[in-house]
Amino acid sequence: MSNTSKVKILVVDDRKENLLAMDKLLKPLGAEVRKADSGEAALSEVLNHQFAVILLDVQMPGMDGFECATLLHSNKQTANIPIIFVTAINKDQAYVNKGYKAGAVDYLPKPIVPEILLGKVKVFLQLEQQRLELEDVTRQLRWISRKNKLLLDCASEGIVGLDNDGKVSFINPAACALLGGTEESLLEKHISQFMYASNDDDPMTSWDSSGMKENCLQNGGNFQMASDLWRQSEGSFPAELSAAALVNEKKQVQGAVLVFNDITERKKLEDQLTRMAKYDNLTGLANRALFKEFLQMSLARSERRKKNTGVMYLDLDHFKEVNDTLGHDAGDALLVSVANRLQECVRDGDMVARLGGDEFAIVLDDVAEPQDAKTIAEKILEQFAIPHDLSGEMRKVGTSIGIATSSHSGDDPDALIKAADDAMYVAKKAGRNGYRMAHELRE
Repeated sequence: MSNTSKVKILVVDDRKENLLAMDKLLKPLGAEVRKADSGEAALSEVLNHQFAVILLDVQMPGMDGFECATLLHSNKQTANIPIIFVTAINKDQAYVNKGYKAGAVDYLPKPIVPEILLGKVKVFLQLEQQRLELEDVTRQLRWISRKNKLLLDCASEGIVGLDNDGKVSFINPAACALLGGTEESLLEKHISQFMYASNDDDPMTSWDSSGMKENCLQNGGNFQMASDLWRQSEGSFPAELSAAALVNEKKQVQGAVLVFNDITERKKLEDQLTRMAKYDNLTGLANRALFKEFLQMSLARSERRKKNTGVMYLDLDHFKEVNDTLGHDAGDALLVSVANRLQECVRDGDMVARLGGDEFAIVLDDVAEPQDAKTIAEKILEQFAIPHDLSGEMRKVGTSIGIATSSHSGDDPDALIKAADDAMYVAKKAGRNGYRMAHELRE
């Protein structure tokens, strides 16, 4: 294949040794292999890269493979990326069907047979290569052809022609609509009246002396960038902009063609995918990745202010019984109810997170004394004493809580988390529906 450096494969597995092994197995294909160690990290990768195929592990802590595939499949921008599940567990038809429903195109059982892996992945790389080559052809047609051909090919995009003085020499209807004016009102207008063309927001005073022209010449006649464009009456909008220099037979630049799209909706989708990578889909709480980020920031603030950061680990007592007796819908409703109650028990500056399953965590930001964490734990237990309404079925579910503070357990995030987790297990073994302070266990 040609230009294989442009083709990318995403491998998702929570085990580092599996990622390294897959990287080695895929090396003969010559494609770029990117690796993610969780479903959340995979969503982040998809935001920034175009992949020919995703090799996705099923069993992962937090977001598992099925949930990750479902999120990708439910979004228009990522729905068509082929997903191959790589799994060593349950191979019955119901399990397989669950994977296909989530958006998978194939399964690869572990241990991987290299010839089968390479054969299947190669097909998707070839399809991606064909797509990239088609994009290359389209790009050449759009950015290098003369202005009349560009106007015909890109009629659905905003297209503006500039002379060397930076004045509009022609404009298509789509550009008029996007810029909020008529052809008559925009012709002969200077580019600086509705566009800022450089990274430091300096207006382009003329095409002939602009940085964009230099960028076009350095990049083979075309240049791409993001910019805010200004409508005449409605303010600005985000746009993806391409510029192609118009060159005559003597290779002299005679102006440019600018082509642009309104990317407002795309940015909304990117924001949505970013949220999916940071927040729990069921409860709307922060997920494990965002929890750890917030904890790190809280510890840094506490060090500056000479205060404490507290971490609470919570595990619901007998949650499985709710799922088994009332069903998973009731279990989901219970998790949402728990999330709402936990948020009512903390301050605005604290963070409540769902780490997966029935496991929750809280970062208590800027705690004056460890005793304050106990007060919050007791408030949570009071709230949990109230039964949850699960579609008319009233169920009371307790929780076991472990608490650690930076003043006693240190300011290393992982150590603080482990201390709170250990304390939670002590609380659970002590009879459940209670709390334990990590530092008191050592005294």
